[in-house]
Amino acid sequence: MRALSPNRVRPAWSAAAPAFTLIELLVVVAIIAILAALLLPGLSAAKTEAWRTQCISNQRELIAAWAMYTGDNRELLALNGGDTSPISTSAHLWVYGGNHGDPQTLTNSAYLIGPTYALMAGNEPSFKIYKCPADLSSWVVSENGGKKVLELRSYSMNSYVGVSGTAANSYLIQPLKQTPNYRAYLKSAQLTADSPANRFVFMDVNPASICTPGFGVDMTAETFIHFPSDMHRKRGVVVFADSHVETHTWVDPRTTIGVPIGNQFIPHGVASPNNKDLIWITQRTSSRIH
Repeated sequence: MRALSPNRVRPAWSAAAPAFTLIELLVVVAIIAILAALLLPGLSAAKTEAWRTQCISNQRELIAAWAMYTGDNRELLALNGGDTSPISTSAHLWVYGGNHGDPQTLTNSAYLIGPTYALMAGNEPSFKIYKCPADLSSWVVSENGGKKVLELRSYSMNSYVGVSGTAANSYLIQPLKQTPNYRAYLKSAQLTADSPANRFVFMDVNPASICTPGFGVDMTAETFIHFPSDMHRKRGVVVFADSHVETHTWVDPRTTIGVPIGNQFIPHGVASPNNKDLIWITQRTSSRIH
């Protein structure tokens, strides 16, 4: 047999590589689908947990700013309540805002950090702190050409903190009417004397319940004036007067109602008798005057 010349190139392998069969392709697709089904819930849970962590951080900053304001103002608490006027010439509430249907309450950053609107503006200069990252709700604002915009505030203050039960405080507007014979706190010493670890100051709120700066509570535990947020996997984030933060799981389905579709606000005074979540909130709002 004659030897090949060293300069002669062997012919390339010309046979085509075997292709995947339809069944093999379907198996690959099925495996990818299974992996996605296994991974996506984990990714979603991680995202939700990151949002909760940021919400906790936001409320820690809020309670720090609230405490600094009190320390700078002879132990007087930042005033809470609401104001129906669209204009403020001097700050007189911890943040500004009116009732449901007022687009400025939802979208005007000056209401949160403007020096003529917000008492805590000097201690909390960023409006981003007032927004829970899990709150993705949007509202149609006519001043913005009828376009949807994200609301800027997700937190409200206990309506018995920084609000007087007397007529001297004109910011005690509806729906923040207080239940008679329960303490209202205007000075830090009043909170210190009444179990500050069990008196909440800020809470994340259902976006459709955000209106006045105050979180209204019916101390008879018969109705929801405002609903807490359940966006952290049926949990809410609450910060207390002693500065500790809790993530609380809501157990009654009447509490975790979600956000209504469209620009629908949740009305005040929604009946919810014998609701363990509502009882939990009232127990951490105020105490009865004996």
